[in-house]
Amino acid sequence: MQKKGRGQIIHVSDFINEEDGQLISCDTDGKVVKDAQKIIFPGANGDAWWTHDDLLNQVQFAIQIHKEINRPGIQVLSIFDNSSTHATLPPDTLHAFNMNKSNGGKQHKQHDTIIPQSNPGPLKHGLPQKITNDGKPKGLKLVLEEWGFDLTGLCSKCSPVCPFKSQGCCMARLLSQQDDFCNQLSMLK
Repeated sequence: MQKKGRGQIIHVSDFINEEDGQLISCDTDGKVVKDAQKIIFPGANGDAWWTHDDLLNQVQFAIQIHKEINRPGIQVLSIFDNSSTHATLPPDTLHAFNMNKSNGGKQHKQHDTIIPQSNPGPLKHGLPQKITNDGKPKGLKLVLEEWGFDLTGLCSKCSPVCPFKSQGCCMARLLSQQDDFCNQLSMLK
């Protein structure tokens, strides 16, 4: 008898529509010519793990199939579960806790933004905000000062972590709670 093992992992990612089931494109004879389903066997000695790049490629392929099989004017609604792959943010995303207190240093470059309407300084609402200065990333202190925040008595980041449900305990928390920092779209969206 063969020794019982853990088996092999299988990962199936597919698009299902309520009218026809699986998202496929068929020729005039009914033979499947395009299929949105992707199957991988991840793990040791198998395929690489499913990533957000795999998902984005699959979504682009699914959109092509939809365009081929649906009439013009038909709108498609795709619903995704709450997988971490589905929520992946772009590499230049705004992330306050990845910023230094001062400009430059080892921090990733983030995209520019627009100062949100929720900002405390009404004269700054809607103004463009550069997150770099001469090609180098700006720090928390400069960005918050440019937005009009009073930073008196605030440290750059709480150590080891911010208190539960804190509002303005540190510069990073204060910036992370601004609308443009907390309402970012995932790469999938």
